[in-house]
Amino acid sequence: MTERGPSQTAIRSAMRRAAHYLLDAEPKILADRFARALAGFASDEEFLEAYQALPNPWHRVWFALRSRFAEDELTEAVAHGTGQYVILGAGLDSFAYRQPDLVRSLDVYEVDHPATQAWKRERVSALGIEVPPSLHYVPIDFELSTLTEGLTAAGLDRSEPVFFSWLGVTPYLTKQAVERTLREAAAFSTARTTLVLEFIAPPDTLNDEDAAHVRSEAEAVAKLGEPWLSFFTSDDMQHALTQAGFTSVEHFGPAEAFDRYLRGRTDGARLPGHFRMAKATTR
Repeated sequence: MTERGPSQTAIRSAMRRAAHYLLDAEPKILADRFARALAGFASDEEFLEAYQALPNPWHRVWFALRSRFAEDELTEAVAHGTGQYVILGAGLDSFAYRQPDLVRSLDVYEVDHPATQAWKRERVSALGIEVPPSLHYVPIDFELSTLTEGLTAAGLDRSEPVFFSWLGVTPYLTKQAVERTLREAAAFSTARTTLVLEFIAPPDTLNDEDAAHVRSEAEAVAKLGEPWLSFFTSDDMQHALTQAGFTSVEHFGPAEAFDRYLRGRTDGARLPGHFRMAKATTR
């Protein structure tokens, strides 16, 4: 990522969500009607031409489903009294613009690198997208401040429950940085913290086809200057979460995702074998 522009992987993530919205059958796993425009494309035709050049274009379901799972779990947390939502590494996430009913029950904090966040805010303004008053942009350069310092300065109430989502970020960090962020998230609220995160399984734990997909994706993002630095098995992540202070961990992998979102679909939607997510709570 450059200091003057957006993360290229954030743009590609938005492109994958847009492709699901435009190309896959109903019902949509995630109906992200903002993704194409946020990624910088003025028309469906322009977008689809660029999309076909991406590696592993069928992986689009992965990007839609991870957001859907996080938002479904958030909805449940809101029903039980959570009123603060933090999107770590928000990139071009469009939750705050396409979920108005849920946003009315929340203060939403988008955390990202200042360069990516500034580009996104300019894009939102240029597109005339209405920004809800409960959305707070939190630009944090982790070389200059901690997550706790940045969120506290932005007004997050540490005495109230908080829900964190952390999607598409952990592979780009060292394991030490991932573990440090998990500790900060777990310790942030004196009431209750819920975290939904995504991570990537190590290729040497997968079958040949899935391992090849991991290596292909890793090579593609490395060429963008944003290499993958860490992988976790489910056991690795279980250990990291419990060591960080989370007391309950539920894993969500390809089998659980198929049962919950993909069974019975007519478009053959499927997930890559390295897909891994988890939901963790502090109490």
